Amino acid sequence: MKKNTTLFLIAILIIAQITSFIKISNLESQLESTKIQMDRLSSGIRNDMNAIYTNVDEMLKEKASLIESATTKLGEINVHEQTVPLTFTLIPKEVSKNTAVSLDLDGMLYAMDRSGTTFTVTLSRSIFGSALPKIIIYDNGVTKTTQSDQIGVRSIKDASFPRLYPRLMGEAGFDGQTYRRMGQLNVDTVTIDSGITFSEIHFMIKVDDKVISDEMISAETLANGYQVNEKIALDNGQTCTMEVIAIDSLGFEHHFIVDRWVAGSDNQIEYGYDNEQIYAADGKLLWSSEDDNM
Repeated sequence: MKKNTTLFLIAILIIAQITSFIKISNLESQLESTKIQMDRLSSGIRNDMNAIYTNVDEMLKEKASLIESATTKLGEINVHEQTVPLTFTLIPKEVSKNTAVSLDLDGMLYAMDRSGTTFTVTLSRSIFGSALPKIIIYDNGVTKTTQSDQIGVRSIKDASFPRLYPRLMGEAGFDGQTYRRMGQLNVDTVTIDSGITFSEIHFMIKVDDKVISDEMISAETLANGYQVNEKIALDNGQTCTMEVIAIDSLGFEHHFIVDRWVAGSDNQIEYGYDNEQIYAADGKLLWSSEDDNM
């Protein structure tokens, strides 16, 4: 009888432990679920607060602004002069019969033509520059100066030309005499509303300044990835450079280095997307990302 009682108590203890373990596991699961929900709620609150701060900041800026509305429109590029006409249009919040408006660009003042409450001026600017004007408002002997995010172009080049993003992935090696480069060239293009497109894309290989290969790549080949498998003889000190060259519909050449190897240095130089150089059809360098980032 005593033995049966002991076994019964042991069984009860085991069942109690199992029950406790199940309850503890359930509580841990509930706590973890609650923690996840709290994290999501906290993240949602932060996002909502950031959105509120952003909206309030924009409302305050809009209220403090002297400008009701403003636009900048790009015209047709002059290929010979490498310029583009920009038409600036704005409406001040307060306009009297004596109100006049000018734009200050790089210290030069340009009077805007008035039609009702709208002021307009068209200026020719370099396609490789910027146009972020100060707005000068004259009204009854009072002069007010302001700037607006609604008007201007930070990079006329970026607003005019489509963007190219080439990348050569794969393997490289040098045995002391021959540089071997294998991999796949991928080229992504982002079009814009200017109407300018890339008409040709080339893959060029140079040893020092001598072109040893220049192959035009079709759009179909690029869509699937262009396969690179090159063996190039190099002496110590010589440099092998591989470039993607895109010719746009205006005749400008956009050069992107995707690979460069200096023989004897045992060092392959990798390049990102921001090494663009733009040349005229006659080979003259017009713009370089290196100069633009200095």
